Amino acid sequence: MAKLCGAPGCEEVARDGFPRCPDHQAEQDARRAAQKAAAQRTPQAAAARALYADPRWMRAARGFLARHPLCVDCLELGVVEPATDVDHVTPHKGDGALFWDRGNWQPLCHRCHSRKTAREVWHGG
Repeated sequence: MAKLCGAPGCEEVARDGFPRCPDHQAEQDARRAAQKAAAQRTPQAAAARALYADPRWMRAARGFLARHPLCVDCLELGVVEPATDVDHVTPHKGDGALFWDRGNWQPLCHRCHSRKTAREVWHGG
């Protein structure tokens, strides 16, 4: 079903499966890519990358998932889904103490973790 582009004032037809016409979709994609690239250059992002690269984290995350094998978000919906990611309930933003606080960890499947992260990054929470 055809629909109008979601960009203000645009009268073009949006691409099938997208909210905007090809020109405005390309602009939005470029804007988001630039935002993401800028966010990855912050000192906070560098600190977070170092924490996740630490072999101690890799061992701790594997152990946590072995003890908590199911996605807590899926379980709330009555769905049994294996957990694949250790999520920080409160984003640590490079803070080592919050990163290592096991009370701030929860097991999520990749889909739920991606959804939560996207909500935090793009919508501020």
